[in-house]
Amino acid sequence: MRILIANCTLATRTGTEIVVRDLAFALRAAGHVPSVYSPELGSIATELQAAGIQVVANLRQLMQEPDLVHGHHHVETVEALLHFPGARGLFVCHDRSIWMSAPPRLDRIRRYVAVDFNCLERLTGDYGISEAQTRVIFNSVDLDRLPARTTPLPEKPARALIFSNYAATGTHLEAVQVACAMLNLPLDVIGAGVGQSSESPEQLLGRYDLVFAKARCALEALASGASVVLCDAQGLGPLVTLREMAELRRWNFGRRLLRDQLDPELIATQVRRYDPADAAAVSAYVRQHAALPVAIAEYLRLYDEILAEPPMAPASLGHDLAAYARAGATRIHELESELIELRRPYRMEPLSEHAGSHLSLAIEHCPSVMQCASAFSARVLLENLGSAILSSFMPFPVHLTYRWLDADTAAPIAGAGDNDGARSVLRPPLPPDQRAVYSVHINAPAQPGRHLLRVTLVQEGVMWLDQIATPVSADAIVTVV
Repeated sequence: MRILIANCTLATRTGTEIVVRDLAFALRAAGHVPSVYSPELGSIATELQAAGIQVVANLRQLMQEPDLVHGHHHVETVEALLHFPGARGLFVCHDRSIWMSAPPRLDRIRRYVAVDFNCLERLTGDYGISEAQTRVIFNSVDLDRLPARTTPLPEKPARALIFSNYAATGTHLEAVQVACAMLNLPLDVIGAGVGQSSESPEQLLGRYDLVFAKARCALEALASGASVVLCDAQGLGPLVTLREMAELRRWNFGRRLLRDQLDPELIATQVRRYDPADAAAVSAYVRQHAALPVAIAEYLRLYDEILAEPPMAPASLGHDLAAYARAGATRIHELESELIELRRPYRMEPLSEHAGSHLSLAIEHCPSVMQCASAFSARVLLENLGSAILSSFMPFPVHLTYRWLDADTAAPIAGAGDNDGARSVLRPPLPPDQRAVYSVHINAPAQPGRHLLRVTLVQEGVMWLDQIATPVSADAIVTVV
C-alpha cells in the first residue's frame, strides 16, 4: 500500500511528529510505501529522508499518488485528499480541543480514529460522526528506541524529572519544584519551555526514578521503567499504578485526568505513593500492550478495511470542494445557533414578595441522622407558579440555602445563623409554571442534638424568602451526633 501521512509540522519534536516518524518507519518495515507531507520540515523530516522515505512540503513534489491519506490535522488532510482525488482517507484525532485536530467532513474520509476516549467524544459527540466510522487506537511506543530499564528502581526515588514542553515559569514548574524540595528529591527538566529540548529523550528517561508528565511523554516514561505522576500545566493527576492502568490509558494519561490543583502538598502526596515493584509491573504492562507493532497491526487492518470497500463514483475537485464547504457551513450554523443561546441576556431581577407567594418548596429526601460538622445533601422539589423565571444569574441571583434552628424553640443555633448557610445554585433555571428537583448542599452544625433544618431560598442582596408574608421554606428534623 502507498500511504501518505499528512501532518501540520515536522519542525519540532512534539507528539504527532514522533507518531509520524514511528508510523513511517513501521509501515516501511511491514513492506508498504509510506511518504509524508507537511508544510513545515525539520529534524524529523531529515531523519526520514536519510532513511529513504520521501518527505515533501509541496504535494506536487510527491513522486506517486497514494492509495490512502493518513491525516493527523484538518487542513493538511483536506489538502492531500483534494490534490489526490483517487485516494481514500483516514483521519486521526489527537486532541480534544485544538482547532487543527477538528475532524474534516469529506466523503472520501472513510474512518476516523481517536487516540483515546476523550478524542472519541469529540468525534461522535461534538461532530456527530457515526460510531460505525470511528475506532479507538491508543498511542504506542517504539521499544527499539526505549530500552527496558536494566537496574531496578530504588526503594525511594533518588532522581526526578519533569518531561514536558509546557514546563516554564507560570505553569506547573514551580509547584513541582517546591514539592520536590519538600521531599529532598533532586529534579531536572526536559522540554522546550525551559530551553532543554532533547533530540533523543529516550536515551535520558532511564536515568530517572520518577517522572512528571502527561499523554505521550507519560507513556514513554512508563515504558522506560520510571514511576510516573500525571502532571502538566493544566493540573495534577494521580501516580500511575497497575490497578488504575487500564482506566488511565483509556484517557491517554492526558488532561482529562489532571483534575487536582497544582499544589505542592498534593503533588508530594502523589510522590509518596511511589512503589518500585508496582512501577516495574506498570512498565511491563506498557511494553506488552502499548508496543508499536500492536498499533501498527490495528492501522493495517483498518487500511485493508477502507481499501476493500466498494469504490465511490469518480469525484471532481469541484464536487469535493462543494461537499467540504457544505459540511463546514453546516457546522458554522450549528455553532452560531449555540452562541446565540449563550449570548442571551440572562439576568435575574429582584423578586417582589408577591412573586414569592407563587413559589412552593418541599423536601423529598433528607438524612435523619448526621455527624457533627459533616457535609451532606438534601433533595428538594421547587415549584414556580409565578410569571418570573428563577435563576442564579446576576445581578440578583436566587440560591437554595438553609438555616439550623432549635427543634423545640425554633431559635437560631449559635454559629449557624442566617448568613452561614451554604448556597446551592438553581441549575437549570426554573421557568414559570414548572417544577424541578434540586440538590441542596448542607453543612451540619458543630453542636450535637435534635435540630430543625429549614431549607429556603435567598435572593442575594434582596431577601430571604422564608421571612416574607407567605414564607417559602420546608422543614425537617435532623439528629446531629
